Amino acid sequence: MSLSSFIAKTGENPKFIAFMAHCFFAAFIVSQFSGKRQYLAAALMLGAAGVKEFIFDRLYEKTPPQTFYDDLTDFIGYAAGVGLALVVSVIGW
Repeated sequence: MSLSSFIAKTGENPKFIAFMAHCFFAAFIVSQFSGKRQYLAAALMLGAAGVKEFIFDRLYEKTPPQTFYDDLTDFIGYAAGVGLALVVSVIGW
């Protein structure tokens, strides 16, 4: 498989697209704060993401039915975004 076909195939993968959406949403929100408020925003984002993914989605997202793996993948996307925002903040970009 060539690199270009790998990139094209990955870019069309729904799980990859969902992961990126969760990741960059969390990164955007957390990056809007600075200092101690950014760490508070990060903690609140992770807490809200946990409730949203493991409770709300499990109860109310019925089509398609959510599995624990789906919930975990989405939560990891949020966590990656929070981590990305904090790393970028520390580096100073």
